[in-house]
Amino acid sequence: MQHVVLLAVDDDPVQLEIIASAAARLEYPPIEVLKAATVAEALASIDARTPDMVICDKLLPDGEAREVLAVMRRTNPLVPVIVITAHESVASAVDLIKQGARDYLVKPLKPLEIQQVIAGTLAWRTDEADYAELIEPETERSGIAFSAAEPMKTAIRLAARAADSDASILIQGESGTGKELLARFIHSRSGRRDKPFIPVHVAALPESLVESELFGHRKGAFTGAQSDRTGFFEQATSGTLFIDEIAEIPLSVQVKLLRALQFREIQRVGDSETRTVDVRILAASHRELEEMVREGTFREDLYYRVNVITVHLPPLRDRREDIPHLVDHMIRKIARKNGRALDGITQRALNLLVGYAFPGNVRELENIIERSVILSRRSMITDEDLPAFVLAGSVPAAEATPAGGCSDTAGGDSIEERSLDERLESLERCLILEALDRTGGNQSRAAALLKITERRLRSRLERLDLTNPYAQTAPGLARQGESE
Repeated sequence: MQHVVLLAVDDDPVQLEIIASAAARLEYPPIEVLKAATVAEALASIDARTPDMVICDKLLPDGEAREVLAVMRRTNPLVPVIVITAHESVASAVDLIKQGARDYLVKPLKPLEIQQVIAGTLAWRTDEADYAELIEPETERSGIAFSAAEPMKTAIRLAARAADSDASILIQGESGTGKELLARFIHSRSGRRDKPFIPVHVAALPESLVESELFGHRKGAFTGAQSDRTGFFEQATSGTLFIDEIAEIPLSVQVKLLRALQFREIQRVGDSETRTVDVRILAASHRELEEMVREGTFREDLYYRVNVITVHLPPLRDRREDIPHLVDHMIRKIARKNGRALDGITQRALNLLVGYAFPGNVRELENIIERSVILSRRSMITDEDLPAFVLAGSVPAAEATPAGGCSDTAGGDSIEERSLDERLESLERCLILEALDRTGGNQSRAAALLKITERRLRSRLERLDLTNPYAQTAPGLARQGESE
């Protein structure tokens, strides 16, 4: 790093001089300080020249630091923002950190503290730049959004290191965390990137057809097999086969899958001919396969074959600092798709989303944003556009739902804080989203999993303002649907 541009924003000239003087005393790298006294001046400066970091007073004559932070999170999330606050407003500065600010300084400003914060931020930014260089070329192609959360960055770094090999990778994470998107990211960085990527959602397949769907079948192999059919393994030749919800594969088929992984050979159902396949396997599950091995419901030898490398995707409640960036990305994408012109989301509405537990993870967030974009009649999404369960179920990060999906508290807050009806509605939403996820959006199978009729499920979806996350995928078994 040869040269650093620091934008200092404060309406007090004395404070600006203290920051500039402290920065000048740092020996390396040389720091150029740009100054602004208002939000408008700061945004104009950013528009003219992107800084490497921003130090901004929390309260300014024409607005607040959160407005500058929002712009930087939207336009360049790598630029760290440091907030200046008074002693009595430290709590609100911490709230800004949850929304993406890097650090804060407390008045009266001390030169040594300024230097320490700048030095620490520069070290952090160097690491972030390395991370951005790793992921950004593949962002648009794979759909993986930039993350500021350490658990997500760890997962992406591991996936990137393992991508350019033929090792099997197991992606574990709750429903809706983005397992298929990460699989596509891995494929896009591998030597097989120009070959097929074939996703199969096992939970969406009738158990009796799993074997023939994976390995293909000969004409007459079973009732309804009216012609020869190529299975997913052969369709993925020279490319990548992504087996989503691998835990749902019946034990009888696991033996055949193990042989395919061990010897790179398969046999179509009803055929004696052995066919060689060249396929890289990526698998995913929201269930703990190791526990299933102990229970005897998943083969131990197959577990070790698919578990050469394991990548754990964190739930959204463990990466809340990503929510503002995800919300902005989703609003722009969904508004464009629906022909809507929206300027973004109000701070109050964003705070409600940041505080919500998201038992359905990123998929649930996208569902909420899509609903809000469609229903909003203003230039920005407001809290009035958000579903009632978000308004009622917004909880602090520390009280979010425990790992493992739907809990019996469905939101994690204490029993005094929400009514029984609110809690039951939240749990019902969570269970429906999980059922749809496990069945690849197949509403008939999801209804069977929930032990209700399909008509009743449709009624619940309408009443709860939910949309099937797979509704726009190809008809049929929805095996090509993405698990974002």
